[in-house]
Amino acid sequence: MKPVALWVPFEVTTLDGVVDFYTRRLGLFPVDGWDRGGERGVVLGVPGPAYVELVSPAPGAVAGPHVAFALELPDGRAVDAAHATLGGPPPARFPRGHYGFTVRDPAGAPILVWSER
Repeated sequence: MKPVALWVPFEVTTLDGVVDFYTRRLGLFPVDGWDRGGERGVVLGVPGPAYVELVSPAPGAVAGPHVAFALELPDGRAVDAAHATLGGPPPARFPRGHYGFTVRDPAGAPILVWSER
C-alpha cells in the first residue's frame, strides 16, 4: 500500500469558528468544501500531502468532537487491494463521491481508506 496523503477528519459543532482558527491563526488554507443535506464541511491544506477536514454534521447526527484518520490511495484498485489486506466492511461510494471503506486500528480509532477516483 502506497498512500497519496494523510487526512485527519474532525467533527466539530461550530464549523465557522474552527475554520477561522485554523486558517487565520495556524495558516492552513481551504482546498475543498461542501454544504449538502444539512452537513457542512471544509478541507484545509497544509504544506505537503496532508489535510485537516472539518465537518459540522447534519441536524440530528451525533456531533463531535470525533477525530479519525483517512488514508488516501491513488485509485479504486489500490483501495480494493488494501481492503483485501485490512478487512472490514466492503468498499463503497461515499456521499461526496469518493470510494473506500473504514476499519479500526488496534486502539479503536477509525481509519478511512479511500480514493477520489
